[in-house]
Amino acid sequence: MKAAVEMRELSVRHRRTVILDQVSLVLPQGAFLAVLGPNGAGKTTLLNVIPALTTPFSGYLKVLDAEVSRLSPFARGRLRRRIGYVPQLHSRGASVMPLCVREVVEMGRAGVRGAGRSLTLEDRQICDDAMRQVELDRIADRAFGVLSGGEQRKVHLARALAQQPDLLLLDEPAGHLDFRWQEAITQLVGRLWRTLGLTVIMVTHDPRHLPAGITHAAILSGGRLIRMGTLAEAMDAALLSELYGLPLRILETDGRYVVLPEALR
Repeated sequence: MKAAVEMRELSVRHRRTVILDQVSLVLPQGAFLAVLGPNGAGKTTLLNVIPALTTPFSGYLKVLDAEVSRLSPFARGRLRRRIGYVPQLHSRGASVMPLCVREVVEMGRAGVRGAGRSLTLEDRQICDDAMRQVELDRIADRAFGVLSGGEQRKVHLARALAQQPDLLLLDEPAGHLDFRWQEAITQLVGRLWRTLGLTVIMVTHDPRHLPAGITHAAILSGGRLIRMGTLAEAMDAALLSELYGLPLRILETDGRYVVLPEALR
């Protein structure tokens, strides 16, 4: 099976600080990779390096059949158009964003069309389809700034889907939401992965936010890849207890995982 992402001994530095340290992994097309680890582990940097938003210090990176270091700026732009990216989202500034839901989603399609080019009827249909996929079509003309945090996450998912990406990158998509919206976003991400055939890489602090059935999991700590395998292999109580510095226990139900401190028994 072809690889969507291949890294070999990839390192990223900021001045003298090593952020990623010789990370090697291969992710097949159509897979779902969960990236877990404590704060400062390098999880977001791992996401940013894939669409060439961060430049590696050393190592090899191939994304969607393109060796990133050999790409011209124009070719890197074409690669980014094949990658949907939903970064960590915060509500600050959302209330003053003077756009409706449809306009935010169309921003994703405009990036594919190119600067200065108007969207075609086909482009607008693609945006409509993206909104239907995440169940936003009924509020397409509502102001983005008045939406709840969960609805705003769905809008940004639709924006990424409007690119018709081959690879979807998600950074804490269910973070900082109430329990209802955490589960709604988790179920939505799982459904999009299964039905659209996307390759998905998702960073999360909380395994509860991972849909059942995902294919791969990676644990980072201090910029190093500590473990790569299945989610069941990553949910190792002894390993996680050592990484987080307190005794932890793991609960599993129907392929979903919860991590709890032992002291809560």
